[in-house]
Parts: sequence; C-alpha cells; structure tokens
Amino acid sequence: MKTIDLHIHTTASDGTYTPIELVDYAVKKNLSAISITDHDTMKGIQKAMDYINKSHLPIEFIPGMEMSASGMGQVYGIHILAYFIDKSQEEGVLILNNVEMDWRNSSGSPEEAIKIISEYGGITSLAHPLEYCLSMTELDKLIGKLASMGLKGLEAIYTTHTDTQIKQFKAIVTKYNLLITGGSDFHGTRKPGVDLGNGFGNMVIPYDIVNAMKNKTIETV
Repeated sequence: MKTIDLHIHTTASDGTYTPIELVDYAVKKNLSAISITDHDTMKGIQKAMDYINKSHLPIEFIPGMEMSASGMGQVYGIHILAYFIDKSQEEGVLILNNVEMDWRNSSGSPEEAIKIISEYGGITSLAHPLEYCLSMTELDKLIGKLASMGLKGLEAIYTTHTDTQIKQFKAIVTKYNLLITGGSDFHGTRKPGVDLGNGFGNMVIPYDIVNAMKNKTIETV
C-alpha cells in the first residue's frame, strides 16, 4: 500500500530536521507523498520542492502550512492545516510568500484562514481535533461551524487517535461532507517516539487521501 504523511514540521518552524533532511528521510521510509506544514510559515517549502525536482526523487510533495488561528472559544486557539496552494512554476515563490504575508496581516481567525487558503485554490483541514479538550459532541459542533465557513477536511488519522476515535471522526467527516486528512505531526527529536509516517508505530495513512484531495481542488476551480 502507498502511504503518506501530511502533517510534518521542519527547522523552518519548530522541527529538528531541515526541509532537505526531511525529504531524504521520507524517501528512506518509502512514503509516496508528504506535506511540510510548518507553523504559520512556508519558508521551507521551496527548498524541499527544488531538492525533490533537482534530485528526481520518487516522492510527491504537497505545499502546506499549519495556521495558528484564534477564537472559536478555545483559549489557545485552533490549528488549520492548509494544502495544495495554487501555484505555477513561474509564480511559485511569489505565491508562497503572498500566502504567508496575507495570513500575517489578517485577523488571525479560523474564518480568515479558510478564506485566504480558498482564495489561493487550497484546501483546509482541522488539525489534531482531540487536542482542543472537547467532547466528541462539542467537536462535532465545532467542526460543523468550521464547515459552514468553508473548511474542507478533518485530520481524522493522527498519531494519538485510536481506531475507535478514527471511526467517530470518519462519521463526522461524512456528516459534513468533508475530506479525511492524516498526519504524524512529526517534529523530529522534539517529539520523541513520534516517527514520520507511522506516528507511534502503527499508524497508516493511505495515498487514496491525496487522490480525494486532488479531486476536491478540481471541483473548486
């Protein structure tokens, strides 16, 4: 089975692997696709893409970012993952910089995060839903509100999620017609025991998730 990891941090934010080291490790682990999702920055994206292209590495790369949004009744806010930022070969660096600049100059709300990424042709997903310390009923309501704002996905597959919790999140995904996304939240040595692609060792994120995300980007064009 082709597997992926769509939630990864590098030295561009608070990870301990450089973007290039991260790509090499992902290739070593035979991942089919990855997304670097550093906190509120896309500064490591271009380095990773250039390295993959110049080295002709057998891995698919999805530009991403984890946006630290405020509000929604959460003391520490909520995190919105952004994927598939629309870009061309000529405008790539400019667009990546513009996305980051627009976010830094915004109100910082979840609604603004979703709006900005949507304007650039991207997809948003709620990161690590259990970390907001809400009951499943409360999470359902939160996800419903975000879906009404244009949220497209939910990180149903995550390092700390049990099989039962994943099943519950998949039901919420179906309820609100969302995409399933998944990631390890790999930070290198900053999160001991959490490995790229596998989390604590038995997590599996299938490549089919990427195909579903691609189809959703086509629908929104």
